[in-house]
Amino acid sequence: MEYSEGDYIKTVDGLFFAVKGGRHSADLVVAVLRYIPDETGDRVLDGVNYRRIYDLNESTEYILSRYPEYINEIPWLGLDTQSVPVSKISKVYNPKDKLEEIVTKPTTVLEKTIKRFVDELSSSSDIDVSCFGLSGSLLIGLENEASDIDLNVYGEDEGRRVSVALKELREKEDWITGYDAGSVETVLVSRWGKTGLDLEKLRPIECRKVLHGVVFGVDYFIRLLREEDNSTSTPRDTITLRAKVTDSSASIYTPCTYQVQSMSDEYPVTELKSYRGKFTEQVDTGDIVEARGTLEKVACNGDVFYRIILGGAEDYLVSVDLIG
Repeated sequence: MEYSEGDYIKTVDGLFFAVKGGRHSADLVVAVLRYIPDETGDRVLDGVNYRRIYDLNESTEYILSRYPEYINEIPWLGLDTQSVPVSKISKVYNPKDKLEEIVTKPTTVLEKTIKRFVDELSSSSDIDVSCFGLSGSLLIGLENEASDIDLNVYGEDEGRRVSVALKELREKEDWITGYDAGSVETVLVSRWGKTGLDLEKLRPIECRKVLHGVVFGVDYFIRLLREEDNSTSTPRDTITLRAKVTDSSASIYTPCTYQVQSMSDEYPVTELKSYRGKFTEQVDTGDIVEARGTLEKVACNGDVFYRIILGGAEDYLVSVDLIG
């Protein structure tokens, strides 16, 4: 079967993984561990307590110590990473199916909020509700009172139209807003707290981003998903690079990409790429930026180029105006 970003997998060991990206092999699904059985956990499903793991390093250490079969070599990424053998899958959770269930018959206040939000986005963008999906804890039944609304939009054109519609809705509706300086604090710290950057300079950026915010008092996060290329890459070193952004039009998507002109003779990088939501809508065309991430040599359709993958907790992408 096909797997897409935002799908969830439950394994035969009772672990919940979030699928990353849309490119997988016949035997392995690239996915990141999100929830583990833990008697001290604050989430409950079918009488079992679960704990959410937020940090990638922590989840990797947990897997290596207990379930090393969930770390595997992914040839097109050129590295060993978290992934689920198909033979270990006990259940797959589909965001489209879950959203259809909710919009058809919402029962809780939160479900009614989701329905109102999706219906408004669908109507305003002229995109059918079938192009939306609901991911995150709500998808797998591990939500709590602090859970966010995690929406997927499937399709490149569909995603761009939803992005435009959402921006317009936030300007005219008082029940859909961006973060303000206070409410953005948790997101700000979780995204950029380990980078060493001045968070106060990043605060306005997070507040103006359209793809996250608040709807009827509940945080929302939206991923606009598009098809991925068939590139293969070879990771090199972690580097810091300054460059000029020549095209940021794909910065709204997952994965997001920025076309750049490197300012370094040593590293002829032409692209920045990330699967992490924190890098969407981050900088604009024409900006002179500084990026820290993993240098990759990439082969795609006969072409060879260099890019930086942004994803680690210490990785960043900012206008040089913010760092001096």
